Amino acid sequence: MRTRTGGAVLLLVLTGATATACGDGDPLAPATASQTDAVIPFGDRVPALTNGEQSRLDRVERRLVDECLADRGVDVEPLHLPSPPAAADETPAWNPYGLLTEDFAAKEGYGITGPVLRGEPSSGTEPARDVGEDEETFEKALTGTEEHRKTVRLPTGESFTVNTDGCQFRAGEKLYGEDWDRLMYTYQFLANRVVEDVERTDGVKRARKRWASCMADAGHAVSDGSAAAELVGKRTDAAKARAGEDDGRALRSAAEYELAVARDDARCQRESELWEAVSAAQRTVEQPVAGKYRKQLAGYAGALERAKRRL
Repeated sequence: MRTRTGGAVLLLVLTGATATACGDGDPLAPATASQTDAVIPFGDRVPALTNGEQSRLDRVERRLVDECLADRGVDVEPLHLPSPPAAADETPAWNPYGLLTEDFAAKEGYGITGPVLRGEPSSGTEPARDVGEDEETFEKALTGTEEHRKTVRLPTGESFTVNTDGCQFRAGEKLYGEDWDRLMYTYQFLANRVVEDVERTDGVKRARKRWASCMADAGHAVSDGSAAAELVGKRTDAAKARAGEDDGRALRSAAEYELAVARDDARCQRESELWEAVSAAQRTVEQPVAGKYRKQLAGYAGALERAKRRL
């Protein structure tokens, strides 16, 4: 699922949806899959980006935004987004079901503490920059104005509102092509719907229950995959706060904890046949959706492919 970079300013009013992510091709069993094979909706129709590819696309888009601002005479410090982390091309940009391979878990865990230990900048936080003295002019150039605001109705029934004269909007269209926002949000809503329906199927519920029982036996009382990663994230955050006090011992301890939890997580996913359950359910759930919205999915896939050629 393609999302705006942090701090993006598309003026958006969305109705009737929640945010998640997305795709599915012909999935492999976890024993033979790589982490980038994680199941996403419509993966046989839409390119599955890696974190590295998404990061590089965000950097291109930001450069186009800055060029637009400069063309309008807005004097602003260029925004330099950090380079992708070392493992960025080994992980999917979106992993809606929290699937994890044993190989990746053994090397990187969930990919939370490793980047911190390597001194890599956070990819989730947009760097601050000097926008000059006239912040109002900067914001108008970036987000656009009410005079150029339009409401776009999606084929799924939701709608969003956008200012079409903003540099953020113009940069997106320049990188991904005309009608990009409509294609992007249509895909997001369809993917969200598929993920929610997949999680409600009996087969996936049973697999999740087996997984939770396996994790409990391993000493991790968690209800789902996101809860396991959240435990690791909290310990890493606490360790980061202490990093200057104990020469990194807390961070190294957090990294060891992350690897232990992630290894158990991936093993339990294999033993509970979670990948297989998700893959089977998604094939069934997404088939009628893919048929009904074939044109929109093809348009979104084409936009991503065009943008990737600029990398």
